[in-house]
Amino acid sequence: MMAQVEWTKSGIPSKESIIDAAAAGMVSRHDDEYKEFMPDISFERAKEFLKKMIRLGHDSVLEHIVFQFWVSISRVASHQLVRHRIASYTQKSHRKERKLTLDDFVIPEQLDGKDREEWIDDIKKYIKTYEKWLEKGYAVDIARRKLPQETRTDLIMTINARSLRNFFRLRAEHVADFEIRDMALKMHMLIEKENLIFLFEDIPIE
Repeated sequence: MMAQVEWTKSGIPSKESIIDAAAAGMVSRHDDEYKEFMPDISFERAKEFLKKMIRLGHDSVLEHIVFQFWVSISRVASHQLVRHRIASYTQKSHRKERKLTLDDFVIPEQLDGKDREEWIDDIKKYIKTYEKWLEKGYAVDIARRKLPQETRTDLIMTINARSLRNFFRLRAEHVADFEIRDMALKMHMLIEKENLIFLFEDIPIE
């Protein structure tokens, strides 16, 4: 299985947060106070205003809209992910001893037949090596250094809509690393199901 992506319990931006972001943008361009705008702003009006701001390149108001995802990817993909600095990450620790299985590794979907079998055999060897050093009495901190980059890690990612637009531009492209692209496309699909894709619809997804 490749990247796994789900919403956290509070991960989906509310309609109220969309309206708040639009109101912030409106107030910045008018003499009226924020509280005077609020009663008159519907979700549809907020949506159209934010789309206009995106078209004009005035997308800083999108930073008020926050998304949060639970993600399970390989260590190699997580190293790429955290390069997106305008986001927050909390990653699961691998410092506690645990029983590893094939589910704890990301196996590339491009592999098939005998090549896939050989790849899985290699993973089993890594697991045995990891267990061997634990049995010798060494700490997990030492034994886990024998694990490959494809070892799966779970994390929570919190990111605002403006930064997420940049993430999609870079990571949903066909030239991106296959695993982080898979993650980006799954995030995009989750957003689409919640009817929030208007924030990203100008970004080509191949």
